[in-house]
Amino acid sequence: MSSRLNSYGTQKHTHNELEDLEEAYRFISQWKPSSDVFALKNFPYAISALGSCTAAYINAHYRKVVKLRHHAFVASLIPVVVLPPLVGTLMHHHFIQRPLLLQKFQCPVCLELRAGGIQLFAGFIYPMVLAPLAAFQFASRLYTYSLPDISQPKALFKEFIKMTRPIKSKLYVLAGIQLAAGMLWTHWEAHNLFTVMSKLSHMEEVVRKHHEEQKEKEDSVF
Repeated sequence: MSSRLNSYGTQKHTHNELEDLEEAYRFISQWKPSSDVFALKNFPYAISALGSCTAAYINAHYRKVVKLRHHAFVASLIPVVVLPPLVGTLMHHHFIQRPLLLQKFQCPVCLELRAGGIQLFAGFIYPMVLAPLAAFQFASRLYTYSLPDISQPKALFKEFIKMTRPIKSKLYVLAGIQLAAGMLWTHWEAHNLFTVMSKLSHMEEVVRKHHEEQKEKEDSVF
């Protein structure tokens, strides 16, 4: 019986959270001026664009090294360039913006660090894993580049290191950009939220004072 009650309570709590989140998004979409909520409204585009640019650069490098040229372009584009930013956007929505809008975070800095980690994973680590794997697979299948056999993982890893060495310094920069961008954008989102809350609080205070003045006038008349 108690387990059923707990289950019902959990479902009700989740349902209320979803309703609150929908209401928050509706409120943000209708807020004027829109510049106050720019970061909250446009986070999917910013995160996806940044992640896609980094992923496209990484993908292009490994494709060029294994001489794929125009071969299997779409087949490597979708999993390496398109998919990681989408994953990053979904993770940012669920783990960053959701607790931010529901005000279920106790440490703003921790939330920013989490956002930076998510962006680093989705915008850099994910493509760095997928891009060489896709390039190696298509190069072996299309015979565009001589690679060690898959039964020789050490040799394959050495080949990967050799291919990566020319852009090593650029990769450090790209990783730093992803980390910093995730943190800064989340800081901007939090600033947007606090701006809206501050303006709402000011509006409520003005309305309260107006009602008090009206009441005082009515009392003085009588």
